[in-house]
Amino acid sequence: MNKRIILFALVAALFVSCTTAKTSGASEVSIIYTNDVHTYINNMVKVDGNYVSGLRFSKIAGLVKDMKNEGKEVILVDAGDAIQGTSYGSFDGGFSVIDLMNATGYKLAAIGNHEFDYGADHFYDISKRAKFDYVSCNLHYIGKDGKHRDFAPYKIIKAGGRKIAFIGICTPETLTSSSPTNFQNENGEFIYSVDGCASEKDLYASVQNSIDAVKSKVDFCIALGHLGVSMGEIKGHISSADVIENTKGLDAFIGGHSHTIILGEKVKDLEGKEVLSTQTGSYLSAVGIMTLGTDGKIKTKFLKDYGTCDSKVAKLEDKLVDSINQVYGNQIAVLETKLDVNSPEIENQRLIRAQEMNIGDFVADSVYWFFNVAQGLDCDVAIINGGGIRTFIKDGPVTVNDMKNVQPFGNMVCLIKATGQQILDALEMGTTVTGEWDYEWNSPAENGGFLQVAGIKYEIDPSYKSSVKKDEKGMFVSVEGKYRVKNVCVFNKKKGAYEPLDMKKTYSLAGINYLLRNSGNGLSMFRNCDAIVDYAGQDYEILAEYCRSFIKDGTYARIKTEGSRLKEYKGYLIDYENPFGAGRIQILKK
Repeated sequence: MNKRIILFALVAALFVSCTTAKTSGASEVSIIYTNDVHTYINNMVKVDGNYVSGLRFSKIAGLVKDMKNEGKEVILVDAGDAIQGTSYGSFDGGFSVIDLMNATGYKLAAIGNHEFDYGADHFYDISKRAKFDYVSCNLHYIGKDGKHRDFAPYKIIKAGGRKIAFIGICTPETLTSSSPTNFQNENGEFIYSVDGCASEKDLYASVQNSIDAVKSKVDFCIALGHLGVSMGEIKGHISSADVIENTKGLDAFIGGHSHTIILGEKVKDLEGKEVLSTQTGSYLSAVGIMTLGTDGKIKTKFLKDYGTCDSKVAKLEDKLVDSINQVYGNQIAVLETKLDVNSPEIENQRLIRAQEMNIGDFVADSVYWFFNVAQGLDCDVAIINGGGIRTFIKDGPVTVNDMKNVQPFGNMVCLIKATGQQILDALEMGTTVTGEWDYEWNSPAENGGFLQVAGIKYEIDPSYKSSVKKDEKGMFVSVEGKYRVKNVCVFNKKKGAYEPLDMKKTYSLAGINYLLRNSGNGLSMFRNCDAIVDYAGQDYEILAEYCRSFIKDGTYARIKTEGSRLKEYKGYLIDYENPFGAGRIQILKK
């Protein structure tokens, strides 16, 4: 694999280019692209210590309009994960975001894994609302009659006297990173499949088949793929670079999924031709402009912001923001110390999916508090997947909207009966890449299923190679070798002490339905567990209630360690002022 060149400086005038196999005397074509917007329609950026309006759909619409007014040929596309991420999407299942994308002028989109978070049927309704096309060559739906009903694998768009084929690709991680039950029938059988789950070769074949079907008909062949370049994709050989290296005929790859900033990476395909690969990061931190030149060269650049807004799109944005503020915008508490998903020492280094963080403790504690204190039930352990904690909470006044943005999926909190062995297996499942380094991110390797916890503490020994065995859908099967998770202890509330986990004992385990009822992140060990309380309330609402439960100082509750009701449990590990948490998860040195 080529050494990747990831450029984090978003300089608008900087171009990276590759030469295609075809040339043409037709006019230049500009492809404007986004990825992993995650409904950040009210994008704010920090400038000189103050938050100001950043790049938004209205500015992208202004960019498109200005370029067209200059006589340029423009195609606007997205590489997936647009309709889920904040309250702006979750309050109506993404329909308003689709309306914004329609107004902005999108022509095409790849299908991201989070497009299914409101349910597969819901996404099909969403796709009908869209005035642009969704494409995927490797996502398949099997109807009751046994026949496949799929999205188009590609779309050919004519612009500037050219024919440009866009091949859609969906990540094989879709079936487990979105709720697995979304892809199953009433009998628990999968009625959806994604090529690449069983073998990366299936993914390569799907892409190659689409290339072969269109290559002779078009001037350019571009992959629009929701495939990342993080450690999980690289280890599974399903990254965008892997697809390029194992196919022939692509001219460029517009990617997403891993939220990586790749201005212009040149990756050689099976025939040794350099293919331009790019990805804009996430949350509208930048927009890409790819130029298909008249000389056959492909160039790309990024813009972090744009000065012109489209007034019609801006009105739609403002209306949506105002409506959300009316519902979720009231202050509920004051946070003393920032609760973060990122390292306080290295800017933009996300750690919530790799180690304990104070926001992980806080979110897990909210569920632990809810069942033990608010509901008066006995909850032994609470778990939350790091991938489900989407953003930080800044210090100062906090609102329900802040809680909704942390947990935007609309998951319900549950309490089940689980054995110590099942809990151990779940913790082990979350540590499959712990101790490895992701050189793309200059960060510890991530796993969305890494578990943040309450009522329990444990150690991870990364000197042992992970021996978790999964099935072809990514579901947990067994642990074949030594456990990396060790010295697991559960807090005894009556004794005020942590006691060793008993493999045969039944514990009361709390979490969200995504994990405990729907086998999210592959946690199939809980599939048949008995429920104590099912669907007790939405996660973000319980998080907000936990905020309100802190000791008041004046009008509002003050969120700090000493003000938590859980401090009443003598010996309970809790420290929200430490960005790395209270020491519930210890990662040993190799």
